[in-house]
Amino acid sequence: MEALTAADRIELHELAARYGNAIDERDWVCFASVFTEDCRYELAGFGRLDTVLRGRDTLRDFMAASTTHPVAHHVTNVEVIAIGDVVTMRSKIIGTLSGGYSGSADYRDVVTMTDEGWQIAERVVTLRRPPRPPID
Repeated sequence: MEALTAADRIELHELAARYGNAIDERDWVCFASVFTEDCRYELAGFGRLDTVLRGRDTLRDFMAASTTHPVAHHVTNVEVIAIGDVVTMRSKIIGTLSGGYSGSADYRDVVTMTDEGWQIAERVVTLRRPPRPPID
């Protein structure tokens, strides 16, 4: 793979933002442009919601049916890393929940260039929790 251009990096930052906008608006057409058709999506640290989903349609159906999903996604701290042929994107999410609560998670993405542009092929979402005090 050739080195990422500045244009690639801008597109990847916009991809991170597009996810937040698409999911908040429940814009499933836009959402489809974010993930590859055969994507892998993993939730970790969410307790009963910990799961691995495979495929964009499965992921969309999961998101559409959720009654506990944040009402607003604020994606920040986007970092793009290219090593060899693998391009990863790390970012953080601040999710605003109904009732005024908020939470934070980390996104770890593997991104790929497709005929539709850059898309997320794999995403691991890890809920951020405060560190627990040591047990004596």
